[in-house]
Amino acid sequence: MTRFTILGASGTIGRRLVAWLRAAGEEVFAPARGDEAIWREDLGAVVYCIGVTADFRSRPLETVEAHVGLLRRLLADARFDRLVYLSSTRVYGGAAHDDQPVREDMSLAVNPHSGSDLYNLSKLMGESLCLHGSHGRACVARLSNVVGGEDADSENFIPSLLRDAATGRIHLRSALDSAKDYIHIDDVVPLLARMARGPATGIYNIASGSRTTHAEWIDAITAATGAEVTVEPGAPRILFPPIDITRIRAEFGADPREAVRSLFTPVARASSPAIASA
Repeated sequence: MTRFTILGASGTIGRRLVAWLRAAGEEVFAPARGDEAIWREDLGAVVYCIGVTADFRSRPLETVEAHVGLLRRLLADARFDRLVYLSSTRVYGGAAHDDQPVREDMSLAVNPHSGSDLYNLSKLMGESLCLHGSHGRACVARLSNVVGGEDADSENFIPSLLRDAATGRIHLRSALDSAKDYIHIDDVVPLLARMARGPATGIYNIASGSRTTHAEWIDAITAATGAEVTVEPGAPRILFPPIDITRIRAEFGADPREAVRSLFTPVARASSPAIASA
């Protein structure tokens, strides 16, 4: 039996992944932050969920340590068979896409003068370490915007909208035709488990493959809550490129559900899901 180690198990994705694996009868090691056992024990299949997201601009040193520093030490000193590094499709933010889907093998642009690009730079360095410093034992999961399972006080877009809707009014600071790719956490977790089991290699976009507009989210939320909606005058249109998911379709048979429907009409999950071989 494969032993799974989930680093960052207290976060949204790590927490759900631990629960899913244990329901499947898998052996799971979920060390707390600072647990020195990760340097002594055989970690088996590692999923590296550690990261700084919402507040990375105010925590640049912690961001680089989380995305690169600890990873470097892990690759050098820990005992493991496989490692899946959680990155982000945010790294495509500077891509000139003209509505063409962005692929894992494309070259990417970053600007070190931009504070916003610190996140991308650190994630890309982590990816590069996995690809070139792991002796073929690591792969990369570039996660799209994951919905579902988030804490109620999360600063992510959808939880923020739901909190505002509970007050009866939503005020948007970006245009209704803004759009990006979203994927439900219940489509993410089984993919990560299969990647950790192997033999996944290289970089994978973990996304739905389709963009959802702010207007689509607003329609679903207002239908459920009756909240009123206003939009900031002159609000910018924020449009992220579509994400190509050919690899996860071809290698894992992935068929992610449409994000709005999956969040508002959740599909019942098996209590003991099986992890099929890749």
